Amino acid sequence: MPGPSLRTIERELRRLLRERGRPDLAERALDRVAFTNDGSTLYVHVFARPDWPYYRPGKAYALAHADLEGLARCSDVRLLLEDGLAMAHDDIASIVQWFERWEFRQPGARPARAGG
Repeated sequence: MPGPSLRTIERELRRLLRERGRPDLAERALDRVAFTNDGSTLYVHVFARPDWPYYRPGKAYALAHADLEGLARCSDVRLLLEDGLAMAHDDIASIVQWFERWEFRQPGARPARAGG
């Protein structure tokens, strides 16, 4: 069975925001969910739209991360995406706060599970 895609995580995050009574965030704040990397780590990040009033250039909400050296197989990337999807559910309250620019401490994103 194929794992989630970045687009699947984005759709689910929009659904979760609407479910929490925040269709404004789903429609006007959330830009995309995308991979980023800093040369040693691959991240699954949530990005705000540049026209969102609380947009901060260079800032993103980390859903999951894994060392690039540990991503040797496609299944390792699938696990990273599964973790990102799980964190979208687990961290939805913090994601709402992040979009609203409230002061909060982002919970640590779970690293991808070791491949089996």
